[in-house]
Amino acid sequence: MIYRQNQIQNPCQDRFTMPYTVVPGDTLNSIANRFAITLAGLLDLNPTLRLRTLTVGMTICVPSVPERPPCINGAYYVVRARDSFYSIAQRYNIPLNVLLEANPDANPYDLKVGQEICIPDVSATCPFGTMVTIEQGTRLSDILITYNISVNELMAANVGFNPNIIEPGAELCIPPETYQECVSPNTIEYIIRQNDSLSTVAQQFEMTPSQLLIANPNLRPANFLITGTRICIPNPEEEVIG
Repeated sequence: MIYRQNQIQNPCQDRFTMPYTVVPGDTLNSIANRFAITLAGLLDLNPTLRLRTLTVGMTICVPSVPERPPCINGAYYVVRARDSFYSIAQRYNIPLNVLLEANPDANPYDLKVGQEICIPDVSATCPFGTMVTIEQGTRLSDILITYNISVNELMAANVGFNPNIIEPGAELCIPPETYQECVSPNTIEYIIRQNDSLSTVAQQFEMTPSQLLIANPNLRPANFLITGTRICIPNPEEEVIG
């Protein structure tokens, strides 16, 4: 979800803040996490909250999310928790300085969750995804298992794709949330085998399950049970922190 600053009137005093309306299910902690601010920081922006109860419909002040920049011949990316310009540049294999130049008004040290930034030179046919070529003898199930993707996700990323007809030589777009190459020079790729699991793979590479999940932030623990799933393993020669 993207939060935009009210263009008509901002009742919050600081120009770096914007109003947010409390919805059912919100708590002070959940709002703080959503806008990447500490609980203490949120209370500093809203000192009266120390004496009041959070209620649905209440308007409070939260850090503002910068406007999206112009993005010609590129695509917009919505910042997620723990993102940085460095990690995004690595993820999409583009020079850090090129990414910074495409977003001159963004604070490189303070990216906000929900903020939109421009990723330059991204293909419009498969933004942020991976194009793969179908090889002779490939079945639909081979594609779904290899890239850990559902039929609906594959069809949504490939307009006109017929799952009943798999043609060798055809190109398919694999959405980014289901498959990402190990672009970091400090990682190696490992393909899940039969009887593998999160714990056994972690033990094999002398890691903790938590460290393995952090190295593969788009995967769920159950993905490590699916034969053919590609995962990233931090280089054994590099120190694993966590």
